[in-house]
Formats: sequence, C-alpha cells, structure tokens
Amino acid sequence: MLYMPVCDMATWLHDFLPGIASSISGDPCWIAFMKTRDPEHNPPFYWLGRAFDIASDSDAIEAFRARLVAAHGADSCFGRGEHDERAQDVLTEACAYAWTVEHLGTPAVEPADERGPESGAIRLYVPEVETYVAARRVPPQRSMERVLYAVAGLAEDAAKTLPDAASRILYLDLWHERMYAQNVGYRLELTEPIEQALRHFAQEFGMSFVLTRPFQWGNPVHAAY
Repeated sequence: MLYMPVCDMATWLHDFLPGIASSISGDPCWIAFMKTRDPEHNPPFYWLGRAFDIASDSDAIEAFRARLVAAHGADSCFGRGEHDERAQDVLTEACAYAWTVEHLGTPAVEPADERGPESGAIRLYVPEVETYVAARRVPPQRSMERVLYAVAGLAEDAAKTLPDAASRILYLDLWHERMYAQNVGYRLELTEPIEQALRHFAQEFGMSFVLTRPFQWGNPVHAAY
C-alpha cells in the first residue's frame, strides 16, 4: 500500500507560489497548469508530493521554497523564457533530496558555487556515509543524439561540483512533458541508450548514478551506487 502524501503536489505549489493562479488552458505557465493536476494515476505528481513532505519533515522545505521562487519568480511566466525549466530543475533537486533521505540518510544542502544556496548550484552531503549527491535534470531535447550529448555534459558538470569523498552520486532526472507516458523513461527503446550513456559517463567522471523518470524518485529506472 502506497503512503499518500500529506500534501499533494498542487497544494505544495500553491503554498510556494500563491501568486500564480491555477490554469488548465488560459495560462501557458507550467506551474499554473501543474496546480490543476492531482496525484491519482499520475506517478510524477504523486512522488513530487511525497518529496516535499520528506523535505518538510527534515526541515529542508524552506531551502527549496527559496530556490523555487528564485528560479521561477513569484508570478506567472506566461510560458515565456526559461522560468518553467528552472523551476523543474528545483523540483528535481527536491526529489533527489527525498531519494537521499530514504536511501542514505538526511543530507545537508550545500551551495556548490559562488552564487549561494538560493540561486546557485547545490549538492547534498550525507556525512554519516561520506557521500555527495548532485541532482541534474535532462532538459527537453529533439533527438536522441542531443539527449546523449546532454547526459555527457550534465555528468561532467555535476562531477565538477562534487568534492572527493567515499562516494559521489549523480542523480539524473528525465524531463517532464504533458504526454509524459510516451516519452523517454517510459519506452524501453528510448530509455536504454540513455541509461547506457549515463553509466559510461558517470564512470568516466568517478560517480555512481541514479536515473529516474520525471520526478519519480521512488521507483528509479536504475540505481547503481
């Protein structure tokens, strides 16, 4: 039996960004659309709700609130620019946080560059097991070749933010689309090349890896750590 989130994804998004009204079709802002979604029969939204519950229980929720507001802005982006993409990057970070709590222990959220913890890169550190985790999300791509190039670049970028430690893990999330069930992560012939590339580049840069469907930290495609 699944543990149901205390607050579902839409409730959390209302709490984080109250200035954005829910909208199915009137506002192309991704956050506005996500506020109309419920977790029933939607694994990405179910696991997002759980991720924020775990962050709340671990006193990390304010860090992710600040990062989400800084990434997207408090108001609707009306589908313009990169605001929605940056917001989804933060949601991936929250999912990586939840995965880390469940599998390794409660991590510290550390800034990983000079921009600071609200707008810069972050990493997760679990001192009890001397492990660093870097969360990255593959952005939408138009071809498999571009996906594989993106995986290589994200692995290299993540490795640069992780100090030497007993273990270094790249948590890689695939992008979300409204028709996500037909996308990479759900179709084996599209997902296998990504997993193979991730395995190769993670090893090249001295990391283990976790690969997930959009926001589905609770049932990864593959985890090797």
